[in-house]
Amino acid sequence: EQPHLVVVLDGVSLSPTSLLASPEGLQGVTVLEVVPGELTAGRGDLSIVVRPQELRLESAHGMVYEGTPDVLSYEAAEALARQLAPLRVASGGDDDEPLLANLEFTDLLNLGDAASVDPKRTWRPRAQAERLRVPIGLGEDGRPVMLDLKEAAQEGMGPHGLCVGATGSGKSELLRTLVLGLAVTHSSETLNFVLADFKGGATFAGMAQLPHVAAVITNLADDLTLVDRMGDSIRGELNRRQEMLRDAGNYANIHDYEKARAAGAPLQPIPSLVLVIDEFSELLTAKPDFIDMFVQIGRIGRSLGVHLLLASQRLEEGRLRGLETYLSYRVGLRTFSAAESRAALGVPDAYELPNIPGSGFLKFGTDEMVRFKAAYVSGVYRTGSQHAAALGGPLPVDRRPVLFTAAEVPVRYAAVP
Repeated sequence: EQPHLVVVLDGVSLSPTSLLASPEGLQGVTVLEVVPGELTAGRGDLSIVVRPQELRLESAHGMVYEGTPDVLSYEAAEALARQLAPLRVASGGDDDEPLLANLEFTDLLNLGDAASVDPKRTWRPRAQAERLRVPIGLGEDGRPVMLDLKEAAQEGMGPHGLCVGATGSGKSELLRTLVLGLAVTHSSETLNFVLADFKGGATFAGMAQLPHVAAVITNLADDLTLVDRMGDSIRGELNRRQEMLRDAGNYANIHDYEKARAAGAPLQPIPSLVLVIDEFSELLTAKPDFIDMFVQIGRIGRSLGVHLLLASQRLEEGRLRGLETYLSYRVGLRTFSAAESRAALGVPDAYELPNIPGSGFLKFGTDEMVRFKAAYVSGVYRTGSQHAAALGGPLPVDRRPVLFTAAEVPVRYAAVP
C-alpha cells in the first residue's frame, strides 16, 4: 500500500494540462494550493479562506463553513514541528526487534500512565549504585541500556561525556530522554540541571518548569553576551562549591561531604549539577576561549559534583583539543561522515547506522561499544503505557475522550451500562 501524497503549491502556477490540475484528481494525491490575496474564483473541491479573525471553507458543491482560525506563534509552531519530526510510523516489528521498535519513555522506566507518576515514590533515596544511573533505550538483547554518570571509582561511566548526531538522528530526543529520566528518578535536592542550546532550537522546550532546572539558556547565537554571562555563572558555581567544601571542613570532594552529611553532620545538601550544552561545536566557533572553561570542568568537576555533556550535530577533527581525556563516555548517533564517527567513537560505525532516529552506540572507557535504540518522550500522550494500550482493552469509563468546543453548548451525558 502506497502512502498518501500531499503536494503543497506555494507561489507555483500550474498549466491547465498538468495532472495536478485535473478536475478528476489523482488517486492517493491531495493538492494544496496557497494563493496570496483574494480568491477570484473557487479552485478544486475545497477553498479555504483565512483572515486574522475569519476562517471560511467553501466546497465545490456550494457548502459553506465558517469559523475562527486558531492562532499559533512562530515559536510554538517550530517547537511542535521539532517534536513531530522524530516520530515515525510503526515498523511492524515485534519485541524480537528491539532496535526497530518505537519505545516510549514511560515504558522504558516502567512508569505506566504519565499522569499518575508519583514523585514521592520515584524520588525516594536511591542506593549508591543507582544514583545518577538511568536507562536511555534498549540494546540488541532487548534489555535497557544504562547511562551511569558516576565516576569510575564508583563503578560509573564517568562524569563527563559527548553526544554527536546528524540532523534527524534523534539527538535532541535522546537529550530530552536523558534529562527527563534523571529528573523523574532524582529529586531536585539531589540533582540540578543547566540546559543550554546555542542555536536556539526546541531541544529543552518545556523543561524550565522542572524543579531541577536552574536555567534554560537558548538563542545564544543571536546574543553572544549571553554566552559570556553563562560562562561567568558556571565559573561562579564552581567557586561556590569549592568554598562550601572548604568551609565545611576541607572535604576533598563532594562524595566525602555527602557521606558526612548522611552520617548526621549539619551540612547543607549540594545537589549534583549536570550541564548539557547542545551545539557546543558552534559555540566554540563563536567563542573559542570557552574550551578553557570546559577543560576546567573536566578537571575539577568530578570532585565538585559537576557533570558536563557536550552535544553537537557535527564534530570537526581537533575540536576537542585538551578535552578528550575528560570525556569518558561517548554517544554516537548517525553521523554525517565516517570521519565524524571516528572523531567521536574512534571507529566509523556511527556513519553506517540506519536512518532510524534514536539508533546509536554508547562507548565508555576501553569497553566495546553498545548498540542501542533510544526511547522517545515527545509522542502523543496516551492513557496508560504503550504495552497496556496494545492489549486493545477499552479505556476506563471516566477516561473516554469527550468531544468539546470552546463555544458554550449544553452538556450531554451518556448512560453508562
